[in-house]
Amino acid sequence: MARVGRNVITQGLQGRVDNIVFRKRGKKTTAYALSPRKAPLSEKQKEAQLAFSEAVNLAVNAMKDPEEKKKFGKMARAMKKESAYGAAISYFMKLKIKNEE
Repeated sequence: MARVGRNVITQGLQGRVDNIVFRKRGKKTTAYALSPRKAPLSEKQKEAQLAFSEAVNLAVNAMKDPEEKKKFGKMARAMKKESAYGAAISYFMKLKIKNEE
């Protein structure tokens, strides 16, 4: 992992560029080398990816609604999460697991 300072090339960069992944958490940007996958995904891993994808879609839509964003902002502070978005994903994942039981 590398920390990315302020410079013209990486300013505002997030996501994947070739085999390097840039992440932004708070005010820090970090860069990671993307490691190649050695084995195919199991069915359980595929289900987990699908559940996470659904949670992300729900969280993105929740952040578009000011009331929902405010609700998840309060939840984030209570859960000691960095953002309302992170709290929303956590909430939806827990809800998904609870519904499957």
